[in-house]
Amino acid sequence: MFELYGCPTHYGVGAKGLIKSIDYLTENFKNLQMNKVPEITCKGPFRANLKNLESVCATCEGIAKQGYHILTSGHRPLMIAGDHSAAMGSVSATSVYTKGETGLIWIDAHPDINTDKTTVTGNIHGMPVAALLGLGELSLTHFLDDSIKLKSGNIVMLGLRDIDPPEAEILKEHHIRYYKWDYIMEHGLQNCLNESIDYLSHCPAVHVSFDIDSMDPKLMPGVSVPVPEGFNEDDVFLMMDELLTRLPVQAMDIVEFNHELDKDDITAGFVSRLVENLLNLFDTVKGRITMIRPFVHLTKYFLFLSKNS
Repeated sequence: MFELYGCPTHYGVGAKGLIKSIDYLTENFKNLQMNKVPEITCKGPFRANLKNLESVCATCEGIAKQGYHILTSGHRPLMIAGDHSAAMGSVSATSVYTKGETGLIWIDAHPDINTDKTTVTGNIHGMPVAALLGLGELSLTHFLDDSIKLKSGNIVMLGLRDIDPPEAEILKEHHIRYYKWDYIMEHGLQNCLNESIDYLSHCPAVHVSFDIDSMDPKLMPGVSVPVPEGFNEDDVFLMMDELLTRLPVQAMDIVEFNHELDKDDITAGFVSRLVENLLNLFDTVKGRITMIRPFVHLTKYFLFLSKNS
């Protein structure tokens, strides 16, 4: 089953509204009770291209350890976090657990594939995919162990609407599969999902990392870095249904809920519904697996009888 945990990461972007957002969810939604990994504050020299580096590294190491503990306990981690730098920890856990064969579905308005050499803002929340590929600042690539956590051929990005020019070059150089928002609108979400699922069909395990800013900010206002247009709630539920029922999803993230920017609990309520949906989907998939196993055993039994009759 999925095991819910959270971390109020904000140092990756500097949005203070993220600090109390996890607490707000647990205090106001019964289905969002979770173990919390603390965000750790560390002192270090100011780096314009790597803001709050020490704090981000210490926090992501804690996230990675918690995710790995959940996986080795026989459960699947479902992390709710603040900014998307948290994925360096959560995806590292999945990668180490699967010995580097993890596929990644990255649902986001941004590819988050800058490095310390290409970033304009210096915010580390724009670097997690690069770090997971072993690119850029070394200390961002070594959570749990020194291995490179992802292969470029094991990544699919969905819903991109804001790509920095250097990010476009990295995507091209590393042949990363991605679907921009306008392409999805032209060709259809279902077709893009079918292609994405086929593309990752070789992966024995998949990590789905979902950023709420992949959605239309007119519908989901509670995010720190809104970009015009994007998915609606039905789109997100369709994606989750397709991914969880057709791929071996081992772990998931939901990031970027910012309570201070939310209106009338629109985004908070969506997070609650999404978690409920994911848990129900997992129960459905688990039920299918449970039903298949007795059939397999019966088939083997009848084959045995036929051979020995």
